[in-house]
Amino acid sequence: MRLSGKALTRLGLLVAFAPFLIFCAMFELVPIVSLGIGSVSTRSGDLTTEYLTNIVTKQVYQQSILNTVFISVVSGVLGGIIGTALGYAITRTRRTGVRRALFTLATISANAGGISLGFAFITVLGAAGMITILLKVFGIDLLSFFSIYSVVGLVVVYLYFQVPLMVVLMLPAFGSLRTEWSEASASLGGDNRDFWRRIGIPVLLPSIVAGIVLLFVSSMGAYATAVALVGSRVNLMTIQISILRRGEVIFAPGQADAMGVALLLSVALSVGLYHLIQRRAQRWVQA
Repeated sequence: MRLSGKALTRLGLLVAFAPFLIFCAMFELVPIVSLGIGSVSTRSGDLTTEYLTNIVTKQVYQQSILNTVFISVVSGVLGGIIGTALGYAITRTRRTGVRRALFTLATISANAGGISLGFAFITVLGAAGMITILLKVFGIDLLSFFSIYSVVGLVVVYLYFQVPLMVVLMLPAFGSLRTEWSEASASLGGDNRDFWRRIGIPVLLPSIVAGIVLLFVSSMGAYATAVALVGSRVNLMTIQISILRRGEVIFAPGQADAMGVALLLSVALSVGLYHLIQRRAQRWVQA
């Protein structure tokens, strides 16, 4: 049986994409299916909704969700506002070399999370950190009103990589602001405030909201930085999953899988929202 040229092309594409499809199945599809099965199965293999019900009925799991959402929302909104302002200031920098250097620094800092970042902040703002000791010399007790080992401390640390990430995300949006629009606004009698109120902010708003949603997702799934900084002192979803899996206090893999499903669903919904908003923002970027 001889295959047509079109069929051979399709077969070639299938063979070319086979390694990628196998990789996705092994490291994405199989873990997700396994997570879903584990969240509704007991150790003996019977079906149960106990683990999923515990998420909304037991205070320890409710608190982990509230803490995670609070940190994600606050760090996402603050990171979005600060990152947008800094990104615009960088794009308005006249010196090309300085602008490129700042963009490079933002790109590197956006990927600077993890255990190393947590320990870095401990050495700077911890109980024996350099800034903490320096402030004591001037009679200021930093630990009396701020602790890096708290929810507020986690927000401060998350902003270290959230702000640069927002700068990087907003670069295409800033590039869509054309000089002709500002000139047209001025020719019609509008000032700088009118331009931003009627043109600049409406054009940038979808990108800003999409960026904040992505920062929310980034914070929701953060684990290494949080565990290095606070350990189990702050009840977060990722830390709670780790505790349930390690079994140092209680070993409940089914409950960990249920928490993982809840986290996965929240992230999936947020990513879907991001793509919907980003599609609207792309109208201006591609115009």
